Order: sequence, then C-alpha cells, then structure tokens
Amino acid sequence: MANIVANGKVELYTESFGNPCDIVVLLIAGAMAPAVFWENRFCRKLSSKGYHVIRYDNRDIGRSTHFTQSAPESGVELPYSIDDMVEDAKVVLESYSDKSAHIIGHSLGGSIAQLFAIAHPKKTRSVTAVSSPILAKGELEYIQTDPLKTEKLWKVLMANPMQQDFTKGAPEFLKIWEFLNGDWQLDEDMANQYTKAIYKTETIGPAWNHTNVQNGIRDIMAELEELEKPLLFIHGEKDYLPSNPENTKLLANHLPNAGFYIIEKGGHMFFNEQLWSILENHIVRHIESCDKTS
Repeated sequence: MANIVANGKVELYTESFGNPCDIVVLLIAGAMAPAVFWENRFCRKLSSKGYHVIRYDNRDIGRSTHFTQSAPESGVELPYSIDDMVEDAKVVLESYSDKSAHIIGHSLGGSIAQLFAIAHPKKTRSVTAVSSPILAKGELEYIQTDPLKTEKLWKVLMANPMQQDFTKGAPEFLKIWEFLNGDWQLDEDMANQYTKAIYKTETIGPAWNHTNVQNGIRDIMAELEELEKPLLFIHGEKDYLPSNPENTKLLANHLPNAGFYIIEKGGHMFFNEQLWSILENHIVRHIESCDKTS
C-alpha cells in the first residue's frame, strides 16, 4: 500500500507491507537510493514473519520532494540537515503507528537509523545499520583504509557520465553495481530493474545534498554507549565505501548491546538473491530475539 506523508512542506512517498497491527519495521535507504532498494521479496518475507514493513523515498529521491542540489561552487546552500531526515523517519513511522519500531538503515540510512534511536529511543525497538558510516569515534583507534583501495573505489564511481537516457546510462550504472557487489555474482536483471526505478523518478545526477548532509555529524559514541537498545551492524567484507570493515567490528565490540556480521565477499550493494537471503536471515534473527526479550 502506498501513501504520501507530509513533514511540513516535504512530501514523503511511503509503501507498506503486511498487517498494520503487527510490530513495525521501518526501512531507510541510502544516498541516491529510492525505497525500492529494499527488495519487494525482502519486504514480503519480513511481513510473512509477522512484521508490518514500511519503506519510503527519502527527501530528494524518488517520488518524495526534491530540492536544488548543493553542488560544489554552485552557490546553493544545503537545504536541510541530517536531523531533518531523522525527523522525516519519525513522521513516516508515526503516520503508520504510535508504537516503537525496529529501525533498519543502509549506508546513509544506517546513519539516520542510529541518530533516530538516539533522538527517539521510546520509538525504537532495535537498530540495524547495514553498510553504515562510522558515526561513533570516541577514543577508538580506527583503521585507515589503504589509499589505493579508496582511489580505485572513487575512480569507478566518478567514471559514470550520468547519461539521462536509460538505454545509454544503464550500462554505466551496471559497471558501478558490479564493483559495489563485492565478489558476488551480479544479478544483472535485478541491477537493471533497480536502475530503471532510479531513472523513472530522477533527473540523473550526483546526489550532492545526500552527500553533503553527512558532513560534520557529531561524535555519537557516548550516546550509543548509553543507548539501551539492541544494535546490529552488518558490513560487507569488500565494502570500503563507508569505512574499513574492521572498524565496524571495533565499534560493535566496544558497545554494549551491539553485535556485528561481516558478509563474506560482500560489497556495498546486494544484487544477488543469496545476498538478500543472508541479510534477511541475520536481520530476522536480530529483531525476533529483541522481541522475545522485550
């Protein structure tokens, strides 16, 4: 079921799966990622486990409200903050339920999920951050990624000419998806369907606002240490886009109530049915264990 939810003047496109009476799972996608990043099969599988699943297009993507992009040297100021995106998540959740929810985010969505739990602990049952940047610094000695790996990553990402025509642009996106899929075989049909969804609602270009909104996020280590909510960090073994995978281990081992799972050969994206099964199994195990103890 689709629904438009308003946060002030911002309209957010939302979809839900399952019984509204069930415990809510709120899915938050990453930068330049529409709601359908969260696969239909994945959403239906979660709903079959007794959860009311909600996914939505973040502001500036898909069928939600778009803003002028704050590209370098454009003179355009960043039109919103990541705290505004956290409040978007709150408004979406409250439009469906007055109960607490399992908050699950990928990449930028993982950052939003962590900040949501800190800002709204009573609305949070648990947090799952997938392929998420490290927001909690504290005094941990994090590992620096090999500069050659970072250089290779950005070379691939920046090579996309952002063609406005899907026929010309899809092969370029496919190169990126294959690289970000880690060492797993790329399901080209799955990747092309996702790319088509992006083209359906976007003027193709860099997501400067989604990128810039992540600058200057405060160190939330102390807040996560005090957060009495179960945390699960999932990270691909080959995913160096948000952070070195070893840093996710360090953070999870440091925090109370936190666990982690490193996906063998996994990257930042999941264009493979087996990868989605792995995500599904670990997320379901996490949220069901939380519900048994709550």
